[in-house]
Amino acid sequence: MDEQKRAKKFLLGGAIVGGIMSLSISLMMDMLFADSLQGTWRDAIAKDLNTIFSLGVSSASIIVCLVFVVILAILSAFGAFMGYIFSFFLYKFFGLLSRQ
Repeated sequence: MDEQKRAKKFLLGGAIVGGIMSLSISLMMDMLFADSLQGTWRDAIAKDLNTIFSLGVSSASIIVCLVFVVILAILSAFGAFMGYIFSFFLYKFFGLLSRQ
């Protein structure tokens, strides 16, 4: 029973670290490459919403911020999933090493 609690904590920790790393890397890339890509993600979202739905929104609009948050949530969820898988492999690897 103690082994299951330890495994859950290890896997949950991996998922949390993966989600935080994914979110921070995404935001840093947005800030670092804003000049070379001629805009941020908010500018691109506003342009896409204006093109597809003809809304006429600016990059500071509430709708753009909501779409931006949804995109960041999807990226964080994917990062958390990848962190979970990575921590699972690490847990199994170190479990095999400690059995000997």
